[in-house]
Amino acid sequence: MSYEARILRDRHEATVDADGRAARFAEDGSVALLVQTKAVALYPSSANAFFACSPVRIDGLETEGGAATFIADPTRTFFVYNLGSRVPPVGAKLIAQSCAGRWTFRFEG
Repeated sequence: MSYEARILRDRHEATVDADGRAARFAEDGSVALLVQTKAVALYPSSANAFFACSPVRIDGLETEGGAATFIADPTRTFFVYNLGSRVPPVGAKLIAQSCAGRWTFRFEG
């Protein structure tokens, strides 16, 4: 009996974890986020890999021709998979899309 309960508990924890990774529904389509790549330990040398990223906030006056200021949040790190064929440089700003609970971007250089 305790073995079956443990299996059910493990399945429940896996479901809760997957739900936490999944992006919430967005009325305008898929969820997107501006991110900036960074090196946490060893920056990937191949394109098809997960890259450490920080979310980036855009600030500035919303007027035609106005300049924007990009502010990365260095306290937050999450990993985004590159679907492209090139390795982005450290500090590259990219649009990440949520796909089935994972974040992805495409960098072609």
